[in-house]
Amino acid sequence: MSKAFAIACLIALSYVQAHAANPQDQNKTIAKRVFLELYNQNKFDIADQIYAKDFVNHGLHRNVGLKEDQDAARGWKQAFPDLVISVDQTIAEGDRVRV
Repeated sequence: MSKAFAIACLIALSYVQAHAANPQDQNKTIAKRVFLELYNQNKFDIADQIYAKDFVNHGLHRNVGLKEDQDAARGWKQAFPDLVISVDQTIAEGDRVRV
């Protein structure tokens, strides 16, 4: 590998790292997918792409895991097939996102 090529690779890598979305913006995008794709487009198969294996939905009265959470989401869509959710605002702090 030539020295010029190595330098060009380092410059490109620096550019990509500097212009990559910050983790909070990435988390916001992932959180929006839950509503815009999973609920609105019935793409329940993307849950494995969005949620961690040890996902916990921290509810008001109890916490549930991914399977129970997704079963409930399917139940909502079955009960209200015309349900459409719009995302008006997302707020991210650290690794937590509110939609």
